[in-house]
Amino acid sequence: MVSKKNANKLAIFCMASALVLSACSASDDSGNNGGNGSEANGANHQTAANGATNEAASDAPANAANEAPAVNAGKYETPIDFTIVGQSDPNLKFDEGQSYDKNSVYDAYAEELGINIKNKWIVDSKQYDDKVNLTVASGDLPDLMKVNATQLQQLVENDLVYDLTDVYDRYASENTKKFMTADGGAELNAAKFDGKLMAIPVTDSPYNSAQFLFVRKDWLTKLNLPEPTTMDNLLQVIEGFTKNDPDGNGKNDSYGIIAQKEIYNQAFSFAGLFNGYHAYPGAWVKDASGKLVYGSIQPEMKTALQALQEMYKAGEIDPEFFTKDHTKENELVANDQAGLAFGQFWTTSWPLPSAVVKDNKVTQEWEVYPIPSVDDQPAMTQIGMNSGNIIVGTGVNGYYVVSKESKHPEAAIKLLNKFIDVDTVFPTPETERFHKGKTSDAYWKLNPIIVMSQDAQARAGGQLPKAVEAKDPSMVADSVVGSAYYKDVEAYWGGNAGNWSSWMVAKPHGSLDIMNQYLTSNRFWFDSFAGAPTPTMASKKSVLDQKEQELYTKIITGKAPIGDFDKFVGEWSSLGGEQMTQEVNDWYAKQAK
Repeated sequence: MVSKKNANKLAIFCMASALVLSACSASDDSGNNGGNGSEANGANHQTAANGATNEAASDAPANAANEAPAVNAGKYETPIDFTIVGQSDPNLKFDEGQSYDKNSVYDAYAEELGINIKNKWIVDSKQYDDKVNLTVASGDLPDLMKVNATQLQQLVENDLVYDLTDVYDRYASENTKKFMTADGGAELNAAKFDGKLMAIPVTDSPYNSAQFLFVRKDWLTKLNLPEPTTMDNLLQVIEGFTKNDPDGNGKNDSYGIIAQKEIYNQAFSFAGLFNGYHAYPGAWVKDASGKLVYGSIQPEMKTALQALQEMYKAGEIDPEFFTKDHTKENELVANDQAGLAFGQFWTTSWPLPSAVVKDNKVTQEWEVYPIPSVDDQPAMTQIGMNSGNIIVGTGVNGYYVVSKESKHPEAAIKLLNKFIDVDTVFPTPETERFHKGKTSDAYWKLNPIIVMSQDAQARAGGQLPKAVEAKDPSMVADSVVGSAYYKDVEAYWGGNAGNWSSWMVAKPHGSLDIMNQYLTSNRFWFDSFAGAPTPTMASKKSVLDQKEQELYTKIITGKAPIGDFDKFVGEWSSLGGEQMTQEVNDWYAKQAK
């Protein structure tokens, strides 16, 4: 039932709900997905976080703000009911007699924390955002609910969610606090409004969206080309791969660099190349005056587009790249027609392996490199925090909110503590009941709160390559991620070519080695805007993004002159960009207070 104190707030929210529904349904934004488990990669694929569970066996009253803190409070002496909502998963197969409402994961929380998890509703993932909006408009909120950034903004503005600042400070374990701020606190800050923690961010690793350069090492050797450690060397390699017949078939049928139609997005994009020119498309960057400006319209972007236009004119880029996806472009790799691409660390897991590994044999030799810079300043790799930008990152993937009327808001923090404690250690029978059923490995999706490590791979990159080089598994014995990769590498050494992808990630000078170098040398570049979409973003940004993608593709292919870049900058500003910039800077000014 809706309380009287929230009646007016809900009336306001209902008027806005149509806008919210429109914004959510129109979004192609995986990072703003509100459904449980939509972006998670599975339990126990994260990190062996330092610190152990240290939960006490007592509790303070839920709203006793003036009473002594109950740090790491554990099981409720008298069990409580705690309501949630979620989405169904067709890949989740239940053990006999179990269901979304009654299962061994819920039983584990009841036994260990005294929290009886109750589903108010479960819907298909495609219906989740709309159902959340209807739930909020009705006023019948569960205790805990996963929402997207737009929904969070609406909930906070209408004072419908609990301020978790004090609850988190008192109940979050030291292990949890360390886990949630491994990125320096950026993702946790994304859930704060005017300094107040209004949600639990669905953390993931922003570092995993970092860009790397993947190159056919055997072609470098054959053509006596330099390693692409500078932009000049990279351009020389691209030209050589195009003109010097690297596959030796006597035909002029190879291309220097692989690209697909989404020029910023994920593997086989130009994102890493733009970063090498110190351009950060789709993101907000700080200018010399300290104000935030849009990265896609800065001078560095024009310089990079000019370079790409010259490459395309020289035949160094597939002339039909703008019509192809990753799979079609990967056919060029399989046919020995291309051997250089930018992408995330998982590019050697997808899509490259289908082209490189054939009949359990590795048919091509590839190497991984950091992004080269156009000048003497190190290239920063753009990483994602909010996937609302054109660059898709793996940072905040939603938010868990607690109803302002919840009788036990601290229960959300207890659930968070427990998930992190059982998900950051090596599997045991006690922890596996939170992850697996008797017949399914997908039970982890039933956890009411799912968060992912922010730095598991980046930290593993500090020791794993050394362990692989020394062939000493004891060097990663305390790392869940490192140990898993090491086992895959052992299988690769034993003749399983299917583990080539893990070898490329784990080996010396592999992806994780470079990711760790990025981390220790401060070469990760965060978007300076981490808020919910502003009003103008919600109404106009998708149109501007489409115009940007279309024009920049035309510039690359020579169908539009480079001078059209400057025209677009003016058009972007007049069609909403100027207002968006003002809204972003208003948000930024509040964060500094």
